[in-house]
Amino acid sequence: MLGAGARDERSRMAWLWLVPGAIAAGALAPISPVAALAMAGGAVGLVLLALGRRTTRLFLLALAVVLTGYAFAGRGFAYLGAPPVYVGEVVLVLGVFALVTSLPTRRPDLVHVLLVGFIAWGAIRTLPYLGTYGFDAVRDGAVWGYAIAALAVSLLVKRAHVHTLVVGYGRLLPFFVIWVPIFAAIEVAAPALLPFVPGTGVQIPFFKPGDLAVHLAGAAAFLLAGLSGSRGWRELSQPVIWAFWLAGFVVISALSRAGMLAIATVGLLPLFIRAPRHWASALIVGLLLLSVVGLTNLEVDIGGRRDISAGQLLENLRSVVGESDDPSLVGTRQWREEWWDTIIGYTVGGPYFWQGKGFGVNLAEDDGVQAPDETLRAPHNGHLNILARTGVPGLGLWVILLAAFAATLVRAARTAARTGQRFWLGVVAWIFVYWSAAVVNMTFDVYLEGPQGGIFFWSLMGLGLAVASFIRAGRPVSMPERERTPRWRESDGESAWPMRRPVRQSSPSATSSRS
Repeated sequence: MLGAGARDERSRMAWLWLVPGAIAAGALAPISPVAALAMAGGAVGLVLLALGRRTTRLFLLALAVVLTGYAFAGRGFAYLGAPPVYVGEVVLVLGVFALVTSLPTRRPDLVHVLLVGFIAWGAIRTLPYLGTYGFDAVRDGAVWGYAIAALAVSLLVKRAHVHTLVVGYGRLLPFFVIWVPIFAAIEVAAPALLPFVPGTGVQIPFFKPGDLAVHLAGAAAFLLAGLSGSRGWRELSQPVIWAFWLAGFVVISALSRAGMLAIATVGLLPLFIRAPRHWASALIVGLLLLSVVGLTNLEVDIGGRRDISAGQLLENLRSVVGESDDPSLVGTRQWREEWWDTIIGYTVGGPYFWQGKGFGVNLAEDDGVQAPDETLRAPHNGHLNILARTGVPGLGLWVILLAAFAATLVRAARTAARTGQRFWLGVVAWIFVYWSAAVVNMTFDVYLEGPQGGIFFWSLMGLGLAVASFIRAGRPVSMPERERTPRWRESDGESAWPMRRPVRQSSPSATSSRS
């Protein structure tokens, strides 16, 4: 092991190498951009290796900033950077360096093995197509490439980091909930006010309704799980927060059936947490808001897209549970089903059973379902996209991975309930609902394939694995962590599973339960 002086000396030497590396990269840029990029990357890599364990702190901080940007600005934030390198990809590279330099000691479990297997199979189905499709193969391979975020987060996050995350999320939550309907109003009334990302046709912010639905589901789960003791949310009263949340719900549910279903995953929360008393305020505000919309027959015309109205919301609901009279809803549903049947036909019952079509080919063109504007590359279903590109073995790995992760969270919740770890039980419930909303959304939209969806989804999985390991360990919480822990109020919620073993207040586990 190097002493502090040796580490500082190594760090200074690495920073000295950064200067000539940057100069050399600038000189090579006009001659060979690839060589310049490699030189700059090597210099930065030296610095990161010199930082050692401090790289972990840098990675987690950068990831938190990026995930916040994805939540508030969506695809617009994801386009920040120099093509083909964007902010999300830079953070993932930083995560790889953090894994290499920190050498985490946490023991991997079955889900980690499945994660590595899924990544390996994705790489096997990508590498042969790099020569043919080039960057398109790398871009399509983001489906498995972004899974690096799950590995990095699950192995590097510590208990104190989770407490800090809960506090920070609680402070940002009211502003996000208010932002959703305000952004919708700006997009409808004055879209010209939204700036464009330089060099692209993408505005900041730019959202798809399904992406917002995932975050709204996560926000509702956070509040209802009783994690809102982080003080920041108290800047607004509960009824005001829920009024804005439900306004966002109405807008998204009218625009997107996938968004409506994603938000509905909040109904999974009672599997973990019994209804606390403030659920009543959410229900009352929701009924009042929906009553006003229905009685006034409020309708907002947003041009070529679906209107925002109670009638459209009900029509979307009808199209989900049965048949709809709206031609646009019926048409999109038939188009999806026909393409999905085609994919199942040439994989499950066809020549691409074992290997799929690989990453790089434009599936819409190859399957003969390209849109008139030629913007489609993948089906609006992340699961079938994996099937089409990696075959039945890839889909099998994917399904087993999802099932194993869900089972891990359920087991962790049972353990937390049995040992009285109420705070960690609330965190598990929040992550499970947030993650489930993402799974539902990717079933009907291109979500997993983009950084604003893919990196967020895999980061949630990594966070869930880390929290599950904390619950299994059941170690007492140190004093600095307790000082950062939100105040857990017993009246805010309790376990849906009765405790099988009483916890003595004076025991170490009781200290953990108050964390």
